[in-house]
Amino acid sequence: MLSNPRTPNNKHRAPIVCTMLISVGVFISTLLCLGGCGAPEGGDEALTKNTYLELVDWHISGFWIINSPVVWVRVANYNQEPISDVTFQYNTYGYEGQPLDQATYTLEGTVPGGTVKNFIEQYVGLVHLHSDKLMIKLISVKHG
Repeated sequence: MLSNPRTPNNKHRAPIVCTMLISVGVFISTLLCLGGCGAPEGGDEALTKNTYLELVDWHISGFWIINSPVVWVRVANYNQEPISDVTFQYNTYGYEGQPLDQATYTLEGTVPGGTVKNFIEQYVGLVHLHSDKLMIKLISVKHG
């Protein structure tokens, strides 16, 4: 039997269906994380307002295998007292700017009052295979 060239072939639909299922899975995971991965409790709002967080550099480790962003962040503590448990949210974006991942990460260590400290080689978690851009936002800090 000859196939009609205008009738779509089901074997060409498989990659599209697989991509759609993966996209739905990522979307559902993101929604679940938004509900349960909020800012940690116990952060000090006054200390957080006087703290500056800067993304200095980042790269993907284990490209095409593990896909973990490794970040270098700089924390400036404009408070008179030390801070710890600096928690930030990170978001990744694809090649065309589409949102991919969102999660939080807490830095270990203390930043003395009135100082700046660099946190290098921080493996923050797993991200989508096609992550191209990364953005961070300070969530909270605690009294150190």
